[in-house]
Amino acid sequence: MVETTKDRRPKGTGTRWAYEEIRNQILSLQLKPGADLDEQVLIGILGVSRTPIREALIRLAAEGLVEMLPNRGARVSRVDLSGVREFFEALDAAQRMVTRWAALRRTQRDITIIDAGRRSFEKAAADGDITGMMDTNLAFHEAIGTASGNALVAKHYAQLLALGLRLSRISLAYEGTETRRDQHIGAIVEDHRIMTGHIVAGDADAAEETARAHTELFRKRVLEYMTSSLATDMSF
Repeated sequence: MVETTKDRRPKGTGTRWAYEEIRNQILSLQLKPGADLDEQVLIGILGVSRTPIREALIRLAAEGLVEMLPNRGARVSRVDLSGVREFFEALDAAQRMVTRWAALRRTQRDITIIDAGRRSFEKAAADGDITGMMDTNLAFHEAIGTASGNALVAKHYAQLLALGLRLSRISLAYEGTETRRDQHIGAIVEDHRIMTGHIVAGDADAAEETARAHTELFRKRVLEYMTSSLATDMSF
């Protein structure tokens, strides 16, 4: 179950606090896929009442991170192979679309924000900060979504990115060997640089192709983990 956090909880932030703490535990895989979420235990750990806990779990269920079970409470959503396949199919289509449109429609402000996200990811990578890499990678791609000039598509893309955060952590944290992990993170850095360059240059075809290859890099890394670990907390 989650670590004790109630001693550092800010006052007056019940639901948001519970949501962020449980979400962080899920995304960091401290709460494993399939783990039961007992409301009474969470109340004791997080130091909030039942209502904020329940509201946080409902919000997490809407994001696909928690499953609400009739008359049985809640549990962390499982990661299964068919769901991973569907996720990457959807991500590939959305990522190619927004990156292509970003190359055609970006403003100077968009370019500034995208490049700032790229540089922030590189700093987090240099520091070996997994959480920082997750956050800055998300910000980088969300900025590209915004630059696409289509708010509806950008929103859908952002939802996919959020849905894939557990997989993103696996991609960034899974060691295999130290050399392989470093190579993988180095490839992400290089993809971000190339993608940014194509967007700045307005080369839509090249931007879309880099986005396709970037999704494939992510997919292969996650499947490598799932295949090699044969983890009991993931359904095949």
